Amino acid sequence: MSHIWEQLLHPPNEYRTIPFWSWNDKLEIAELERQIEEMHKAGIGGFFMHARGGLQTPYMGEEWMDAIRACIVKGKELGMSPWLYDENGWPSGFADGKVTAKGVAFQQKKLLCEHAPFQSPAQHTIAYYEQTETGYKLLGEEDTEKAQLRLYYEVNPYYLDALSEQAVGAFIEAAYDAYWERFGEEFGDVIQGFFTDEPQFARGQLPWSFELEAAFRSANGYELKEVLPALFLQVESTAKARYDYWACVTAMFTKAYAKQIGDWCQSKGWSFTGHVVDEQALQIQVTSVGDPMAFYEHLNMPGCDWLGRFIGDEPIVPKQVGSVAHQLGKKQTITESFGCSGWDISFADLKRIGEWQFVHGITMICQHLQSYSLKGLRKRDYPPSLFVQQPWWEKYKGFNDYFARLSMLLSEGTRQVEVLLLHPIRSAWTLQRGEDRSDIPRFHAAFAQLSRWMCQAFIEHDYGSESIMEGHGHVKDGQFIIGEAAYRVVVLPPSVTISRTTLTLLKQFVQQDGQLIACAPYPQLVEGMPGSELAELLLHANKPEWSSSAMVDAITKVSAPSIRMTDEREVTIAVDTVNVQTLELEGSRLYYVVNSGDEHYPLVNIELLHKGYVTLIDLTSGDEECLDQIAKADGTRVQLPLHPGQSYMLRLEPRNGHPAKVIEQVSDKSKSESLPTETTILSSYWDVVSLTPNSLTLDTCRLRVDDGEWSELQPVILIQEQLLALGRSVDIELDFPFDVGWETGYNRELFIVMESPELFAIEVNGSKVSSESCGTWRDGSFHKVAISGNVQSGENHIRLNRHFYNSPETYQAIENAKKFESEGNKLTFDTEIESMYLLGEFGVESRSGYVYGERRAVQTEGPFVLTEIPQVVHASELVQQGLPFFAGTIRLRQYIVVNWKDGAAAKWFFPEPPHAAVSKLWLNGHEVRTFLWEPYEADIGRFLVTGENVIEMELTNSCRNLLGPHHHIHGEIYKVGPSSFTHTPGWTDKGIPQGVSMYVDRYTFVRFGLPVPPRIVISSL
Repeated sequence: MSHIWEQLLHPPNEYRTIPFWSWNDKLEIAELERQIEEMHKAGIGGFFMHARGGLQTPYMGEEWMDAIRACIVKGKELGMSPWLYDENGWPSGFADGKVTAKGVAFQQKKLLCEHAPFQSPAQHTIAYYEQTETGYKLLGEEDTEKAQLRLYYEVNPYYLDALSEQAVGAFIEAAYDAYWERFGEEFGDVIQGFFTDEPQFARGQLPWSFELEAAFRSANGYELKEVLPALFLQVESTAKARYDYWACVTAMFTKAYAKQIGDWCQSKGWSFTGHVVDEQALQIQVTSVGDPMAFYEHLNMPGCDWLGRFIGDEPIVPKQVGSVAHQLGKKQTITESFGCSGWDISFADLKRIGEWQFVHGITMICQHLQSYSLKGLRKRDYPPSLFVQQPWWEKYKGFNDYFARLSMLLSEGTRQVEVLLLHPIRSAWTLQRGEDRSDIPRFHAAFAQLSRWMCQAFIEHDYGSESIMEGHGHVKDGQFIIGEAAYRVVVLPPSVTISRTTLTLLKQFVQQDGQLIACAPYPQLVEGMPGSELAELLLHANKPEWSSSAMVDAITKVSAPSIRMTDEREVTIAVDTVNVQTLELEGSRLYYVVNSGDEHYPLVNIELLHKGYVTLIDLTSGDEECLDQIAKADGTRVQLPLHPGQSYMLRLEPRNGHPAKVIEQVSDKSKSESLPTETTILSSYWDVVSLTPNSLTLDTCRLRVDDGEWSELQPVILIQEQLLALGRSVDIELDFPFDVGWETGYNRELFIVMESPELFAIEVNGSKVSSESCGTWRDGSFHKVAISGNVQSGENHIRLNRHFYNSPETYQAIENAKKFESEGNKLTFDTEIESMYLLGEFGVESRSGYVYGERRAVQTEGPFVLTEIPQVVHASELVQQGLPFFAGTIRLRQYIVVNWKDGAAAKWFFPEPPHAAVSKLWLNGHEVRTFLWEPYEADIGRFLVTGENVIEMELTNSCRNLLGPHHHIHGEIYKVGPSSFTHTPGWTDKGIPQGVSMYVDRYTFVRFGLPVPPRIVISSL
C-alpha cells in the first residue's frame, strides 16, 4: 500500500471496525438497512451477521437468506464489508443441529476412566484393563471378567466431533456451501468471508473420536488402546503416551477444522477469521484446543476473544495471535472484545482495552456486540450493546476513526522483533492427568512471567509454537527463522519436554552462534521420552538466574530494546501496563507507546535509540505534529506527559530531508512553571439548561396467575422462571406500583415504556389505557404508551393482563439448554415478562438515601418517588439529585469572571475524569472539545473574554443505570452475563458462596457527574 500518510485523515474501510451484529429477533429488511446506515455514519467498516438467542426468523430459511442478501446489497452500496458468521449461536460447528443429527459418529465424544466395580453402562466401552506391577494390561474380549479398569466414552449430542474430518465436512456442507450456493456467484467479491466462533474438542475433559485410533496408529506406529490408562494414571511411559495422544488430537483438530475450512475459504476467494475457546492459559488450552497457535495458522485473519471490563495481567492472549501473524505474513489480526463488560463501559475503557491488545499484536476490532433488538432476554446478552440504543451513539465515530488509523499503521507496518519465547504447551500435554490439570499452572506462571519481564523492559518478542515450527522453522546465518520472522535470541522457558524438530533447530541455532537462553527447570524429555541430546544442547545455553534483571541483561547483550523510558525523576519505567511496539513503515520507524494502566506520569523521557526527526501522529484527528526534541549521540529524546489510558504514535524519519537544527525541548511543565499563572476553580453548582427525558425502571411487581391470589411484591426478573416452571399456558396479571410526589393538576407528558404493548390489556389506577404505541425510545422494541391523564399524586398502580404461552418446542429447548452451551446460546422464548420504565419530565428521589460502593457504585434501598426536575445541581454526583435511572444527556451552565489579556495562554483541566461516557465543553457559545478519553484538558485561550464568561458542559452517560444489573450482590461488576441479573450465579459471576442468592433488594447505580470541579489555568506572558 502507498500513500499511507495521506490516508490518515480518512482511513480506508479495510481497517475499520467490524462488529458482531446480533440478529436476535424477527428480522425486517427495512430495519436491517436502517441499522447498516447507522453503522456507516458511525465510521464502522463492516459487520458480522451473527444469529443469537432471541432470533425469530428461521435460521438459514428463505426469510433469513433474503435478509442476508439485502444486507450484502446495502453493504456494497455503502462501501462496507459484509461478513458471514457460520453458526446459530456458538460454539461453531453443529450447524444448528444439522451436523449432530447425522448420528453418533458426528457428535462430540469425551473419554472417561472408571475403576471396578463398574457403574456406568457398558455400550460405550473402548477397552478393559488389568492392573500389573508396572501399569495396566489391555485385556481381550475373553478376559473382561478380570478387568480392574474400564475406558469408555460419553456422547454429547449437541456438538460436533471436531476431530473428525467427516463431521467438519458436514458442517461445511450445511453452513459454508449453503451460503456459497446462494451468494457466491453474485456476491463472491462483496462478501469478505466467515467468522468461526470458539470451536473446541473437549473443554476440561479428554476428547474421543471414532477416527482417533487410526490417526494415532498412523502418527505413532502403535495402538492407542495400549496406553489409554496413562492418560489418567501415573504409569510407565506416562509422559510419552500423553505427548503422543495430545499431539495426535491437536493435529486432528487443526487439520479437520481449521485447515479444512481454511482451504475451503481459500478456494472460494473468501477470508477465514475467528478464534478458538480458552486461549488464555496453558492449563485450559490443553483440553479445549491442544495448541491455539497451530489453529491460527489456517486463519487468514487470526483472532482472539477478550471479555470483561479490564486488561490482562499478562499479554498471552493477544501475543499468541500477533506472533503467528508476524511469522506467517498475515497482515491483520482481530479481537472480539468488550463482551461482558457491562452497560457502563466508557470510551476510555474501550480504548484502554483495545490498545492493550493492539500493542501486543492485534490490529482489528470486532466489537461484541451490536444488538438488532433489546427485547426480552436480548438486553442481558453479555452486555453491552455498543449500538444505537446507547445515549452516546452519535459520538461513536470518534472511537472508530481512531482505531481505523491505528489499525492501518499496525497492519501495514513491519514489526521489529528479534526475540523468540518458546510456547510450552507441549509440556502441559504431558502434565494433564485425566481432568486433573493441577501440575500445569506453575509452568504457565513461569511462561507468563518471562513474557511480562520482557514487556516491562520493552524487549519485543514473539511466541514460538512448536506445531508451527515443524512446518515453517529453519536456521540460517545464526538466526532462528519461523516463516517470515527471524530471531537472534531464543528463550526456552521452564519446560518438561520439547519436540524432536525443536531440538534439531535449537542445535543448529547454537552451532551458528545463536543465543539460546534456558530457564530452569530445563526440559528432560524429547517428545515425552528421555533424550541425552538435551544435556548437550543445554551446555551451549545461557542460564541466567530467575530474576527480571538477570533475564533482561542476558537478552539485551544480544538484542537491546530500541526505546528507553524514564519518569520525571529519571527512574526507569518498568511496569506491566506501559508497553511499546516498534514498526518499520515506508522508510519511517514507528514507536507505538501505550499506557494501559491508571498511573499518571506528568513527564516521561522517551529515548528513541535511532537517529532521526520525530513527529507525533495524532490518531484522534489524523494530523501529524512536530515535537521539540533533543538529538543525542545514540538517538533522539522527546518529553511528553503520559496519562492513564493514553498512547502515542511516534514517527521517526531519517534526518536527511529535515532541517538540521533540532529545537531542544522544554517541557510544558517547565514552561508553565516559568510563567505567572492564575487558577480559577469552577463552582460545583451548575444550572440545569436541558435534560433528555428522565426514566424510572419498574423492576418489581405483584403477580396473579389464573385469577388466583396476588403474590407479594417481587423482582420481575424472577417471574419468567416461575411461570416457565409451571410447564403450561396461563393467564397472568402484573401489578406495578409507583409513587408520584407532585400535584397532578396540570398537563405533563408521562409514558410507560414497555415491550409488545399490543399483547397486553393495560390499566392505570383502574382506568383502561390504549396499548397503542406512541413511538419508541432507546430501542425499537421499547414502545411508549401515554398515561399522562391517568396518574395521580401519591400511590399509583399499572396493571397488565396477558396470556403467558411457550410452545412444547420451547420447553424442550429450555431443557436442552441445561445440557450444553450451544443450546442455551440460541434460546428463544415465545413470551417474555420484562421490567417497564416510566419516562418523562421528572426527577426520581430515593426515600432511603444513598451510600457509595466500590467501582464508582452508588447504592440505595429505595423505594423511589417521582419528583420535580432540579433546576440547580451539585455536579459532583447527579444520580442522587433526581437521576438514578437516567440514560441520556444533561446540559449544565455556570458563569465565571476572569481577568483575561489577549495573547495569554489558558487551559481547561478536569482534575479527575468526568463520570460520563462523553463530556462536551462550550465556552461563550463556542464548542471547544468533546472529551472521550485522556487527556481531559483543552486550550481555551481563543474562547475567553475579559469579564464574565459562559461555561456549558454536556454530560452523556450510558444505559447502565437504566438496564442494570441493579441488584447484584457485588454491586457494580466488570464481568456481566445473563445470570448477573438474576439470583443464580453463572460463569461470569465469581466468588458467590454456594446457596447464597446473588439477587439483593438494594439498588446499585454508577456515578454520573463531575467528581471534582474543573479548573481554568491562565498563564500570563
